Amino acid sequence: MTVIDLGLAALLVAVSGFILQGVNNTGPIPGAGWYVGFVVFCVAAPSAAWVLRRRAHPIVPLALVFAPIVVGAIVMLLGPVFA
Repeated sequence: MTVIDLGLAALLVAVSGFILQGVNNTGPIPGAGWYVGFVVFCVAAPSAAWVLRRRAHPIVPLALVFAPIVVGAIVMLLGPVFA
C-alpha cells in the first residue's frame, strides 16, 4: 500500500499543470493549497504508518495507509461539486 500512496503522490505531481490550470501553476490559490496538502498527505501517511506500526494498535497504521486512497476516491466522486 505504501507504493500505491507514493504512486498517487507522483501522479498528482505529474498532472499538476492540469489541476492548477496553467504552465506556471497559477491556478486558484485555495485549490493549490488543497493540492499541496493532499500531496504531502500522500507522502506523510505511509511514513507515519511505518513509524506507528509497532507502537499503535494494528488498525491505526492500516487506516493511515488507506486514507489517501479513500480520500482521493471521495474527491473524485464529488468532483463536479468542487468545480
